[in-house]
Amino acid sequence: MHGNVCEWVLDQYAPDFYKQFAGKTTKEPFAPTTTEYGRVVRGGSWADDPPALRSAFRRASDKDWKKQDPQIPQSIWYLTDADFLGFRVIRPLRVPTAEEAKRYELDQEQITEIKDYQEAQHGKQ
Repeated sequence: MHGNVCEWVLDQYAPDFYKQFAGKTTKEPFAPTTTEYGRVVRGGSWADDPPALRSAFRRASDKDWKKQDPQIPQSIWYLTDADFLGFRVIRPLRVPTAEEAKRYELDQEQITEIKDYQEAQHGKQ
């Protein structure tokens, strides 16, 4: 899978985020998102040089990835200039507990963004 497309993941990008876990054991290091841009893109793609073709390679998303969007906001996920980016659909091996599942629910800001997008798209389809 390395070298196909970068993986769009859920975390907020923080360059030295993993330093806080040095010498410690943690199951799920997670940096909750706080802004639209600067989210984590993991791994390399066909457009990267060989050193980036590893799953540990991370970079931050950038607003320039949608600068050619003719209908901003076409979608909050429509990235016209990021043809090197994709995502993987996964499911847990076991059903998560209610507490675990709550960590991945949309917050009020995300719900508002989706509703705003849907309202802006009304009648365009």
